[in-house]
Amino acid sequence: MEQKAQFDLDLSSSNEKYAGSHESGVLEAVGTTTPAGLQRKLKARHIQMIAIGSNIGTGLFIGSGKALHTGGPLALVMAFLLIAIVLTIMMQCLGEMAVLIPVSGSFTRYATRFYDPALGFAMGWQYWLAWVAVFGAESSAFVLLINYWDTRENMTPLWISVFLVINLLIHFCPVRIFGEVEFVVSAMKIVSVIAFIIVVWAIMGGAGPKGRTHGGEYWRLEGLDNGLANGFKGLAAVFVTAAFACGGTEMVGIVAGEAQHPRYNLPRAIKTLMWRIFIFYVVSMLFLTFVVKYNDDNLIGGKNANSSPFVLAIKTAGIQVLPDLLNAVVMICVCSVGSTSIYIASRTLKSMAEDGFAFKVFARTDRKGRPYMALIFSGAIATVLSYLNCSSTGALVFTWFSAISGMAFFIAWLVIIASNWRFRAALKAQNDDALDRQFAFKASWHPYPSIFAFVAIVFMVICQFIVSVWPIGAKPSAANFFSNFLGVPIFLFMWLAYKIIYRTKWQKLTEVDLQTGRREEDPVEVELLEKYEALPKGKRALSYLHF
Repeated sequence: MEQKAQFDLDLSSSNEKYAGSHESGVLEAVGTTTPAGLQRKLKARHIQMIAIGSNIGTGLFIGSGKALHTGGPLALVMAFLLIAIVLTIMMQCLGEMAVLIPVSGSFTRYATRFYDPALGFAMGWQYWLAWVAVFGAESSAFVLLINYWDTRENMTPLWISVFLVINLLIHFCPVRIFGEVEFVVSAMKIVSVIAFIIVVWAIMGGAGPKGRTHGGEYWRLEGLDNGLANGFKGLAAVFVTAAFACGGTEMVGIVAGEAQHPRYNLPRAIKTLMWRIFIFYVVSMLFLTFVVKYNDDNLIGGKNANSSPFVLAIKTAGIQVLPDLLNAVVMICVCSVGSTSIYIASRTLKSMAEDGFAFKVFARTDRKGRPYMALIFSGAIATVLSYLNCSSTGALVFTWFSAISGMAFFIAWLVIIASNWRFRAALKAQNDDALDRQFAFKASWHPYPSIFAFVAIVFMVICQFIVSVWPIGAKPSAANFFSNFLGVPIFLFMWLAYKIIYRTKWQKLTEVDLQTGRREEDPVEVELLEKYEALPKGKRALSYLHF
């Protein structure tokens, strides 16, 4: 443990020692300001916590309820398990590119650089719009959770205003403040989910005033076929919910442009990915299926957090106080995701402006490194979408906007994997040995896992197409199709329109830009990596607990 303590001390002192230093070259090697004007203020603990808990929010705590009702317990667990495997592989692909070329905007820029400007244009704008729409969805969820205690509908505009003020004020502060807020809130999320898993485990064993034990009886309820509700369609409909719940994992690539020592910090964040998704999503979903019925009426169109299977599990067991506490925790999670959505949207818009896909004014940054024009514009559009929830007509329009974000994650993951293939091919064509150097981050068993992940995502997109054309319990309609699958046609339209108008062509492998924004090893990273590699395997694992 003495060696572990020394390693932790060296990490802190090294960060302080090299803060603000700068080397000339294609890009600065160690400095705290990137060539794009952003500042590298996100430290190891920020990156770790953002990776672990940034996207734990309504998709897990609320959306999973509808998924359980639609697909049944087996579909819920299978969907999250497949998503966990796919995301682990996808993040390995993203990690290879983000460690070597840690630019703000990340994979939206990789699409332009490694494939085609048209693909980068379509991906960038859809990803931006998706996260702006997510902000609106989180504001709606915030009101829903407030209604757990106060059901007055005339107060909705006030609660939305409170949500807006909380989230937008965070981004008027330096990016370091955003990192600190995410660190604290993500830690709270992690503790809450782990505590909840323990509570559910206890409920399964008979804890609570009612003392009822649970086995697998809820997997054999009437209407279930081997744990599935609504057959294949039930399973097909759950994938997009699982994707929305886990979506945002790829934001580690977005924050790479503002991360200190990405060659050291990003791989560590990526390596913990599969375990945190498995524990926080797969295990929690599995436990919930043992204590919550798939056909419980509170899971269908609930007006407050009772529609969450997490709250329902505790209330059904007869436990007092905890439901209110959990509702408050979910509110904090919602605010955190709202803040994250504005962060990602603004950085994505800034990178598009620098690439010529948006007005140049959005590329401006202030002295603190904040892309203030992109923040103002993204915040303004997010505000409009949030207040659309105050009217029934607006709610219908908002449903169509939120459909974009539902499929955007699938498309983003496909683009990341495909960009990695071209990245690898370009390195080979240009005889670049970047992935063969010491301390290079390299995906395992390439290319077979990435092929599996790509095919699995295409399968899930096809599943969503099937339930959009032939919905469960309803007749086919254009309204239903576009409300569930709108993201795909919009993406294809933007891609093809840009390509036709500007007649863009695929980048030749020998001409792909592998230098702009490239970041070679810096002295701090080499020192940290050498000390990390020198540690025994047990102490390496313990080093991940250091923040």
